[in-house]
Amino acid sequence: MNNLINQIRDIDYHKSNSIIKELSGIVDYFSSEHEKSEFISSCKNAINIVCEDKITYGDWQTPISLAEKVCDIHLSKYGSPDIVIEPTCGLGAFVFSALKRFQNIKEIHAIEINRQYTKDLKLKLLLNALCVPLQSKPDIYIYNADFFKFDFAAIINKSKQMSWNVAVIGNPPWVTNSSQGKNNSLNVPSKKNLYGLKGIDAITGKSNFDISEYITLHLLKLFQINNGGISFLLKNSVIRNILVKQHIENLHIGDLEQRLIDALLEFNVSVDASCFFAQFKCSPTFTCRIFDFYSNSYVQEYGWVKDAFVSDTKLYSIVSKYDRRSSYIWRSGIKHDCASILELTFSDGVYRNGFGEIVHIEEDLIYPLLKSSDISKYKNDNFRKYVIVPQRNVGDDTSRLQYTHPLAFSYFTKHENVFSSRKSCIYKDKDKFSVFGIGDYSFKPYKIVISSLYKTIKFILVSPSPKGKPVIVDDTCYQLAFDNLDEARCILEALISDEMNSLLDSLVFKDAKRVITKSLLMRLDLKQLCIEKGIKTNTHHFNHSTCLQLSLFD
Repeated sequence: MNNLINQIRDIDYHKSNSIIKELSGIVDYFSSEHEKSEFISSCKNAINIVCEDKITYGDWQTPISLAEKVCDIHLSKYGSPDIVIEPTCGLGAFVFSALKRFQNIKEIHAIEINRQYTKDLKLKLLLNALCVPLQSKPDIYIYNADFFKFDFAAIINKSKQMSWNVAVIGNPPWVTNSSQGKNNSLNVPSKKNLYGLKGIDAITGKSNFDISEYITLHLLKLFQINNGGISFLLKNSVIRNILVKQHIENLHIGDLEQRLIDALLEFNVSVDASCFFAQFKCSPTFTCRIFDFYSNSYVQEYGWVKDAFVSDTKLYSIVSKYDRRSSYIWRSGIKHDCASILELTFSDGVYRNGFGEIVHIEEDLIYPLLKSSDISKYKNDNFRKYVIVPQRNVGDDTSRLQYTHPLAFSYFTKHENVFSSRKSCIYKDKDKFSVFGIGDYSFKPYKIVISSLYKTIKFILVSPSPKGKPVIVDDTCYQLAFDNLDEARCILEALISDEMNSLLDSLVFKDAKRVITKSLLMRLDLKQLCIEKGIKTNTHHFNHSTCLQLSLFD
């Protein structure tokens, strides 16, 4: 390094760049005389170790061993690349791995928004080249740039003209646009409703998306008609979303593959993740095969079967006739975002709220409450929580409570600041004590209930409490409501049948944040199954004109 510093000390940065490129392949190491002076000065001191910044940039730096294994698989699938693109290179694990695993690379293009990371990467590449001179030196472009503003046109055009084999490879940020916004990070795409969601979907979170999802889709669109392929470390949910959008986009990508990794082992983070592989310049593919990353063993295939998105294509083929639309309307439970005030415990003959205060209000507003964690232990004479329900229907005027339920109204007014601090947009311009996810169905005596959160799928039949009160479920649960116990029992019989269990197994993704969704439940054709099994039900429920109603909180 001292020899290099002596060589470049008294020449301008352009000539210095030429010397460094000859040594290492790095193109335009310095962008100014100031950068060159800064480099010479810093080399006199000990080289600082740069730490990853998970919050600001959403990056978990890839272990070299993992990056090399990804490169090995990429090589076996798509052949040796002529050009490597790493869109969020961080500290350069994939850059070093590509140099080691890929022979005869002509160019590497690595993009990184963190200036300190790019400085550190260039320095390490230079030191490596000085220690172990490379026989073949690809042109290495390290860009300190924002991916969301980067223009790939020149790279794409050159690759097409040269008929190069392109490797898009890396580990984009595992964070959502909303989490980046909360941390005031600049590492986000332009603020817009990316997927054109409307109404309640846009304001209740469905417009939120992973940064890596945006990056991956953008690159797939850009490079889909080039030779080569993509190998990206992604959350499993992101890969599924890409496959969902593939049904609309019809991108020219094929041989879609997902290899499950142990993210806790590799990154010390508890998340379900995989390496996603896709080949460019193919007829559009709509299914994805899953393998284990370490053993290469096959797990299953998921994706689109005609217009149905399923988690297991083989199992689905056996029970697909029951995947139509539900004649029963599944509903989400109560949503209030005010647990400290509206959720109560009961002991020693008194109710207490989340602040430990004794609550004296009219008893007819208090109902037993079931949350997801209560379903497996449900007994209708022992409830962990109770809930105050101030409305019978969404939109009811709670100001009337001052006349009908003065104690409750006084209690709510005392804690009005808690209600007003609720952050969800759904409460904007609504009654100040309003709740959602309620209606006539909430107060039916019998309910079939399922948690949306747990991997083990369990339907339970819920009856009124010993005091005759209907049981309310929270918004982590879904429910079917009945007036008649026999009807409820018949539908439960259908839901726990082998056929419905198999259908659910073929539709459910066990690593999803919400394992069960309303849209999934509304696919269960209970009518067809009941007819086949001779299960008698109240036929007025089978009304297809009403089954398409959507819950606010699907």
